[in-house]
Amino acid sequence: MMENEPWGSSDSPPVELNPTDDPIDHPIAGIWLYEPDVLLLAYLLQDLRSAIRLAANGQIELEPYQTSTWTVHSLRRRTVICRPEPLLRFGDLQFVGFFGDRRPNSATSGIDDIELDVVSQFANYPGILAYSSIELVDDQWANLVVHETPDDREAWRKCPVHRRAVDLVSPRAYSGVRIHNGHIPGGVVGSAAPVLECTKYWDFEVTPVWRARRLLPGGATGTVRRPAQPVGE
Repeated sequence: MMENEPWGSSDSPPVELNPTDDPIDHPIAGIWLYEPDVLLLAYLLQDLRSAIRLAANGQIELEPYQTSTWTVHSLRRRTVICRPEPLLRFGDLQFVGFFGDRRPNSATSGIDDIELDVVSQFANYPGILAYSSIELVDDQWANLVVHETPDDREAWRKCPVHRRAVDLVSPRAYSGVRIHNGHIPGGVVGSAAPVLECTKYWDFEVTPVWRARRLLPGGATGTVRRPAQPVGE
């Protein structure tokens, strides 16, 4: 899923976090999560890069909206190449990375079904270029969406199927969600790591829903650390 503003929306704006703020009451926003998230996004991006490089070398032929599914150590993977042509060109692209803490009692089949419904809508939104998802341990999932411009996210928010996933499924299925926005220097054909520019958080374990946003000036490609604490005398 892509960026989702309305969860827990209210008249009050989200909490603005500094790059090194670490809100201990909301573990979904722990800054220690940046390192594993960036590594996982790079891993998902590598799937796309492998397919695009094989296509560029004439070793495979990619059809628009082609879906590939496979397993690694019995964990499921899915990649959808929506529009191969823009992915084959050198140039910066945008991305959205979704990470959710799934509730232990959430219905797996319902979440899987809505994911397939959402993926089926990509053809109606040409700015979406590719989608890649990975199953983690304990039935957790993460996904990466590569798109052309920031405006693509605004168009995608209006998708009715996506709206249903946002408003009905996600708050029931997840205890918390974090969504990273950023860019890929050089695009999929390049070799640069994804650069995180902003992270938004939703903690569904509290009422009202806790919402926060963290801007990362200059971008981040790895660990975000708290400043060292002064040692007392």
